[in-house]
Amino acid sequence: MADPVRAGSGRPAGVSMRWLGVAGWEIAFDGRVLYFDPYLSRFDYRLPGGPLVPDPAVVDRLLNSGRLAGPPELIMISHGHWDHMADVPQLLGRSGWASKTIHTIGTETHRHLLAAMGTPAARLKNYIHATGGEDLEFGDGAYRVQVIRSLHSQSRGYGFFAPGTRTAPPAAPASITDLVEGGTLAYQVTVADRLKVLMFGGTNFVERELAGLRPDVVAISMTDHSSLHRYLDRLLTTLGGPRYVIPVHHDDMITGFDAPGLAATVDRTAAQQLKEAVHRLRLRTEVIEPEHLRPLLF
Repeated sequence: MADPVRAGSGRPAGVSMRWLGVAGWEIAFDGRVLYFDPYLSRFDYRLPGGPLVPDPAVVDRLLNSGRLAGPPELIMISHGHWDHMADVPQLLGRSGWASKTIHTIGTETHRHLLAAMGTPAARLKNYIHATGGEDLEFGDGAYRVQVIRSLHSQSRGYGFFAPGTRTAPPAAPASITDLVEGGTLAYQVTVADRLKVLMFGGTNFVERELAGLRPDVVAISMTDHSSLHRYLDRLLTTLGGPRYVIPVHHDDMITGFDAPGLAATVDRTAAQQLKEAVHRLRLRTEVIEPEHLRPLLF
């Protein structure tokens, strides 16, 4: 496993961030572990019919090898699509974690989808139903999570894959189209007074919902944003020029973590677009290019 990458030269915040591919993150600090959009199976969604086939063996290998920390005490879901939450039921159902309390945050739809995918009822009792605007404290003040109403990416046709909501658990999902968006949330995690991390799962945002936020680190989704007005310029300006920005959701989503060509699946133009926006706005923001599963130390 590659050595961690240290970000910045100032006082260490003692926070590790590990990119899980797509939009996913593992955040670790002070013996605590949090997950955001942990999609790990990376199955081939292009197969005819788009079968929903998460692979428990992939998850087990990552955890058993130590390449992924756990159990998490919190899982944050940005939206309901397969590449953001297909593996969450498996993670919540791990028998070795049965004695650990794990909270999950998402919308009403996300809860119903988790139930339909067989998430244990005991885990759903610790589900936090959010709509955006919640400001939550965990670990007796060890960290704070602000849930932010957000938007899904919009393609050139001004739409997006599998829209919709669920007001009750549907039939067991069999196709990726069965996992509907169900509302999109962003999250800002504040670790004591040491670091603020803002994470997006969709390539879009609601400007007024971000007003006043001044994160240190922002994970910016970089799928197609050609239909959005000045996406990067508006986002970086609204957030006041964060110290660090990290492109995410710019890999192919299907190449396995151990495949020799994994690094080549990352779209390097995403980081370049961010650098150009930083230069255009004359910000002092540093663009960090993440590597799959390689920790970033802040």
